[in-house]
Amino acid sequence: MAGWASGRIMARRTRALAAILAVITLGGASCSFLSRPGAFARPFDASSPWRQAIPADARVDPNSASMIASVQPTPALNANLVAYGIPIYAAGTDTTTYTVPCTRVDYGICPFAGWPVTIPDGAEPNTGSDGVLVSVQEASGIIFEFWRAARDGDTWTTAFGAVNSLHGSGWGGAATGSGASRLAGVVRVAEIADGEIPHALALQSNNACPTFRAPALKSDGTSTRADCIPEGARLQLDPELDLSSLNLRPGELAVARAMQRYGGFLMDVAKTPLSVSFEREGDPAAGEVGQTYSGAGFRWDYDAMENVPWDKLRVLK
Repeated sequence: MAGWASGRIMARRTRALAAILAVITLGGASCSFLSRPGAFARPFDASSPWRQAIPADARVDPNSASMIASVQPTPALNANLVAYGIPIYAAGTDTTTYTVPCTRVDYGICPFAGWPVTIPDGAEPNTGSDGVLVSVQEASGIIFEFWRAARDGDTWTTAFGAVNSLHGSGWGGAATGSGASRLAGVVRVAEIADGEIPHALALQSNNACPTFRAPALKSDGTSTRADCIPEGARLQLDPELDLSSLNLRPGELAVARAMQRYGGFLMDVAKTPLSVSFEREGDPAAGEVGQTYSGAGFRWDYDAMENVPWDKLRVLK
């Protein structure tokens, strides 16, 4: 594919892409942030762990109390809204495609090798150290997930990434420390607007073990403490809590309900004891989190949602 070596490939129609890699991309906006998740409002197969409610007889890990105490010195589940918010873009019929090399050659073959990677005009990775960007070809179900994406003029690179499917399990690749899809478990803007999050959440912690458990495929954790939490562990807010009695802000209530019904998977390392991924709402001005999020009571990036008694979390076995 020497003709692609310069980096940028002119936008091309669905049939041309299909002829190269049997990739079909039909419809959708080519350059806009997803204010509504469209046909992938609930990504991944119905059997995906991300879409399964926690059964009433779920067993609790015998070390749950100490593990939760380690990540709850004070009640907090930090909302990654802006710097580490996940920019999710829709790729449409005429979206420009690129050859995107990986700069971390020590990780193995670049997942984007051979792919015409769709990146909408105006797309920007988040400003956190992960430099995350997610581009979704809705009709074909292909998800391009970037870790430390960077643009230089008309050229894109990424440290590493993953190619996943909207119709898969939500696990696979190296876009996250545990092997979870970078789209999986992200609280979407539309879900906060609706007040309902119908899936498990993507959690991060500074006390993640180097070990992992299913459904995780690996771990980037480094904590050797006895109370560390394996990546892939599922955390649940005590389902017996009466959330209606806590005077929660709308955003807090939506997240707490999801953590009671679906829980969250620890899937990456963070600098905070415990955090959760949100879709970044557009490109908010400095000091702002986005209109939908502020309307739901989120005050700032990393909002701790401290009105929820997060010390009532438990780690499932």
